[in-house]
Amino acid sequence: MKSQSLDINMVYSEQEIVIELKKIDKYNNYQRIKDSIKSLASKQVEYHINIPGGNGKSEQVQENITSLISGIKYVRNSQYISFIVPSQACRFFCYLGGGFTSIQKAIAIGLSSIYSKALYELCCRWKDKGGYNCSIEDLKVYLSIENKYKQIAHFRQRVLDDSIVELKEKADLFFTYTLTKSDKKFDKISIKIHGNYKNKSGFSGVKEEHYRFVYSFLNRYFPNYKDSKALDYTEILVKQNNLEKAFYRFIKLDDNYSEGTKTKKDIYSLLVNVILPELEVLKSHIT
Repeated sequence: MKSQSLDINMVYSEQEIVIELKKIDKYNNYQRIKDSIKSLASKQVEYHINIPGGNGKSEQVQENITSLISGIKYVRNSQYISFIVPSQACRFFCYLGGGFTSIQKAIAIGLSSIYSKALYELCCRWKDKGGYNCSIEDLKVYLSIENKYKQIAHFRQRVLDDSIVELKEKADLFFTYTLTKSDKKFDKISIKIHGNYKNKSGFSGVKEEHYRFVYSFLNRYFPNYKDSKALDYTEILVKQNNLEKAFYRFIKLDDNYSEGTKTKKDIYSLLVNVILPELEVLKSHIT
């Protein structure tokens, strides 16, 4: 796929992405992959692009809706599978290239402060660059607090410092910062992004492959065209630190289904009545 770009005029074309089967599913289970892709193909994403105005015209907002995958191609018994990505989805992936991966989304969900969430998103977007510089005013606009925390001490403590504490406790990334002055007033901020390799408390070390498989598995029994239960349950499992346990139980159930020892109806009943309650997904969420 084309490299990430913020150029709104870049022309994107449909892409064919070829991937080795074993990199998606260690058992090379094509049926499992096909079911997951059919579910993903039914999912629509909506995103907006800001189009700068010219010649005195005001900025416009372009709305876009697309599916992420339009199809797959697979030669039976082949070791490779091809995914067809529509042109508008390519723009979504590339123009919004700094967006969350699924594991980053799981981490963001667990952050309690809205400032922590927003600053974590910035860390995810800029981690490859190691950090970024901007004016304090621009950062406040991004955080939607341009009219709050007029005193720099309050901004530092309640927005920056509190967010750093929470990210160190719960996330895979955190930041440090330096404020600089112009005309005796702090007006610029330099942020450096760090990997949180020594985290021992809140961040549970959730693996992206676990998150992806658990969500895909649940989506077969609680399809996203009906409601958001599959995503809701996955997020609850993350919060309860039960995602890895769910991953291994669902792998076994999936194998039972592939072997024909359990039907889809059997698995649905087990999920609702036994497994999800045992994994601390509250009964009120699954009825």
